[in-house]
Amino acid sequence: MSLSAMSMGMDWHAVVPALGWALLYFVWQALVVGAVSAILLWLLRHASARWRYAVCALALLLCLCIPVLHLLYLLGQGPAQGSPFMAAPAAWRAELQAWMPALVVAWSAGVGLMSLRLGLGLAWVARLRRQAVAAPLIWQARLDALALRMGLHRAIPLKLHAGLGSPVVLGCWRPIVLLPASLLSGMPVPLLEALLAHELAHVQRWDYLVNLLQSLVEALLFFHPVVWWLSARMRVERELVADELAAQALQDPQQLATALHELSRQAATLSQPGLAMSARGGVLLTRIRRLMAPVPDTGGWKLALPALLLACATVLLQAHGQPAVSAATLADAAAGMLELPVNAKHMLVFDDASGKVLMAKDADAVVPIASITKLMTAMVVLDAGLDPDERLRIVRADGDSSLQRHSLLADGVAVPRGVLLQLALLPSENRAAAALARTYPGGSAAFHQALQAKIRSLGLTRTALTDAVGSSPANTSTATEVAKIVAAAARYPDIARITSHPQASVAVDGKVRTLHNTNPLVGGKGWDILLSKTGSSNEAGSCLTMRMRSGGKNVTVVLLDADGAQRRSLDAGNIRDTLAGSTGHMH
Repeated sequence: MSLSAMSMGMDWHAVVPALGWALLYFVWQALVVGAVSAILLWLLRHASARWRYAVCALALLLCLCIPVLHLLYLLGQGPAQGSPFMAAPAAWRAELQAWMPALVVAWSAGVGLMSLRLGLGLAWVARLRRQAVAAPLIWQARLDALALRMGLHRAIPLKLHAGLGSPVVLGCWRPIVLLPASLLSGMPVPLLEALLAHELAHVQRWDYLVNLLQSLVEALLFFHPVVWWLSARMRVERELVADELAAQALQDPQQLATALHELSRQAATLSQPGLAMSARGGVLLTRIRRLMAPVPDTGGWKLALPALLLACATVLLQAHGQPAVSAATLADAAAGMLELPVNAKHMLVFDDASGKVLMAKDADAVVPIASITKLMTAMVVLDAGLDPDERLRIVRADGDSSLQRHSLLADGVAVPRGVLLQLALLPSENRAAAALARTYPGGSAAFHQALQAKIRSLGLTRTALTDAVGSSPANTSTATEVAKIVAAAARYPDIARITSHPQASVAVDGKVRTLHNTNPLVGGKGWDILLSKTGSSNEAGSCLTMRMRSGGKNVTVVLLDADGAQRRSLDAGNIRDTLAGSTGHMH
């Protein structure tokens, strides 16, 4: 039959059943594509995200082409041979054929609703463009410089919008980068530049256009979960690819990792449809881990697998074979934890119930521990059974208040011993710890003797403490022995109560003061912290120890000598989410 004859003789009575059979066939055909894609993604799990992105894109293209080609094939066969199922005169097949018009109507209604959803998303994008205002010229200059470094020679406007939660890219022919106005003052310049580099990577790859086409495929094939799974995985891999390009432009992957972590801590004020290319997209923890410890790209025979296996899938589809069973992607939790990258130079994660070390990194090196010393100070003071309501006067010998920011204790102030304990543990007030040691029965010398006795009683053979505050670099220990200190401190209800709250109100010099925990994670969403203490100095770096509940178990975490509080918090978040993820896999 010629094309002209076929087009003249074709009517809706032939098209509707053929379309229905094509959609019905696609149910199992997509399962085959999904199974092969899952196997490929598992084989390429250690490869560059670009390979996994290509697999998802090709699989989605196959999902679109298969029913279209099948529909053309059925129309070419004519109404008498419109479906292979109709070759044999079975009653159930005839009944199924009668349902084809209803199936097509239902599919058309679904496509209409999905198209409406897509149209609303495009209207939202247009409204964002209209509402945005031009960014300051200095920031436009920074964006232009980044664009040139990434090989983008066209003008890309930078605009501000008050309702966004993260930077986004809008448009493909005339792209613009929208920046939340709050980030200009709420995020350091290097971190904000890292997020802008990520958005420029989306512009460089024409990701907005690809994402729009992807949304069209979702609208047409909305009824199949494989399509949604592939599309969601493609968006995750797209963010990883953009991260790779941004990290290459910045030549500092950790800068982008820190920026993503900071972005994750800021609550979005407006939900953003999938049409916008946002730095918040994808699985943030996975993206941060890959930036902090990139997995080497796999080469050789693995690079030939996508083409080979997808070719096999095409043959299977043409042969109308049965759908394969998808391979399950199971990660080895223990190996994953041991390989978890952390910025801290010394780390220990300890299961309090079993006594098992879950993670460790140079945990036996002797290093300064700064204000973590105050846990030992608190235990020695509490062991003495002193009156918590006794008022103690601050004197010059307790240290210079100007050396610690936001010190609440001026010379001559009288404060109850219990309040001094709170000040020493919650905001890590140095003068409070010094006053507790000075007013110990027998004075500072007696406190020092009691401190050494406490060290011996806990079996701390590699811990040396010379003062109650932790300001001396001679106050040293190991991550392993700090975990023992935490275990001992957890047996003191007062220490656990004080350090497990994000803030407390106390009266100092006749005024009510609000004390804030030096660990910003305490009280944060997703955190169940039972005891915490931080420390920081030039020699010790940024330190954190805490007992928390994660993954259904109580664990002690010790992080010593991290590069700042942000990196320290990022390490703790990685540890928490890895523990929670490993428990989820096991159950």
